[in-house]
Amino acid sequence: MPPNETPMPTGLDAKCYEPYAQELFAHTPGINAGYGQAKMPEVVLGPTMKGSLTSGSVNVLSLGIGGEIVLSFGDKTVADGPGTDFIVWENAFYVNGDPSVSFAEFGEVSVSLDGTEWHTFPCDPAQMGPMDEGCAGWRPRKEFDPCSMLPLDPQLVGGDQFDLAELGLDEIRYVKIRDLAESGAAPTAGFDLDAVGAVHFSP
Repeated sequence: MPPNETPMPTGLDAKCYEPYAQELFAHTPGINAGYGQAKMPEVVLGPTMKGSLTSGSVNVLSLGIGGEIVLSFGDKTVADGPGTDFIVWENAFYVNGDPSVSFAEFGEVSVSLDGTEWHTFPCDPAQMGPMDEGCAGWRPRKEFDPCSMLPLDPQLVGGDQFDLAELGLDEIRYVKIRDLAESGAAPTAGFDLDAVGAVHFSP
């Protein structure tokens, strides 16, 4: 499908959107998807929305069982820099506020420079336990102001963090998330995507 650029909400400075995905490149809903669909594409573009470590954001898109979505950074490319290069936010939260117990809905993350050739971060929750570093969907968002957190500081924003060096890549433009759920009730089944943000961009 043609990419969809997110409009800037009234009263929100355009600079707040700079680190985040700008375009919806592709979307294939899975079984029992639907939550957030009426707010597409805005719901998955731009800044991650404020939530709580014990509840998570409700401004999300449920991918559904096996659903996929591809976002891009428009004319910008995400570069491999020191440590974390981009971040995916799901609406994960700590059960009863316990940071050792995360309510997680996992997604597999793949990246591409051209939207055709894909490279996938290893992700197998069944093998790694409830907090597989290679998967998205288990680390909650921290409290921060997107308009003040420029550039993004991985230590302060939470979310699931990815380093392009792990795949031997120098730069990418597209991020694909594939839901890994095996069950879930409509319309909120599967991975609930909030936002994708970049820490390092190419000059």
